[in-house]
Amino acid sequence: MYQIDFLPVESENGEGSKSGDAITAQLTLNDGRTVLVVIDGGYGATGESLVEHIQTYYETSYVDIVVSTHPDADHINGLKHLVETLSVGELLIHRPRNHASNVADFSNLEAVDNLIAAAERRGVTVSEPFTGLQRWGGQLQILGPTQEYYRELLDQHLQEEKTGVAAHRRSLAASLMTKGRDLLAWALPSLPLETLGEDGETGPRNNTSAIVLLTVDDRRILFTGDAGIPALSAAADQYESTVGPFQSVPLNILQAPHHGSRRNLAPSLLDRIVGAPGTRVGTFHAPISSAKASPKHPSPKVVNALSRRGGYVVATEGRTLC
Repeated sequence: MYQIDFLPVESENGEGSKSGDAITAQLTLNDGRTVLVVIDGGYGATGESLVEHIQTYYETSYVDIVVSTHPDADHINGLKHLVETLSVGELLIHRPRNHASNVADFSNLEAVDNLIAAAERRGVTVSEPFTGLQRWGGQLQILGPTQEYYRELLDQHLQEEKTGVAAHRRSLAASLMTKGRDLLAWALPSLPLETLGEDGETGPRNNTSAIVLLTVDDRRILFTGDAGIPALSAAADQYESTVGPFQSVPLNILQAPHHGSRRNLAPSLLDRIVGAPGTRVGTFHAPISSAKASPKHPSPKVVNALSRRGGYVVATEGRTLC
């Protein structure tokens, strides 16, 4: 048995315009034990809501594993409060200082340092989530990134921050925002045409996201953080080599990456991991963590692409998805 909750994450300014991730997953292991996993913790203020949610609905103050997929503020900042308030068995987090000689340009590095320091003060085991890491006999496994790929992406991110390329990308994305909530936009899932393109591209920092696979009751649940097409493609290779072909051991739940951004998925990738339109037997769930007032999340093109392939798509939009 399992229960997965996607908490609503809204931006710090209270306007609800920026999306984030805060996910809890309770599952029964093959040996009968029940464990609790937290994947990301949203913004700083989200941490209090996350702790309250765990204590209220799971009736526990112990979390077996906390995963920080990557160090963006909307994913990592709330985890420090959780680690300082609850008892945690293990924290999975990448340590950029261990993989580059100079990380002065690494954005939100203080949040990474503070979270690791808080975990170590509390006696929490700290490990890095690279490809091949498994817990509970493989019921939790990391499909990506490899350590080599992470270091390559880290170098790219630091270079972009140093030269201002990353800031330009963020500014450009902001200038292109459109709400996209009109009736025409949200009619896209019912259209027979593919509206998502093959040209999606996200930054190297997003591609460092730890990609987590949970397996319980012969069901497979994939958490993607903000990973983009190359990172997800590499994770798909790992899935097929360790689990099997997607056609014979399909995903049952696929978290749409990066809050449903059109830059993180492509039709060919979706054809591979969930099946081309009209070929899948049965549906899969495709939850999306997106703020209710976000101007770009989720993209109607992503909703359309997932729906056409048999996905049951639902977004947080200010509410908890269970």
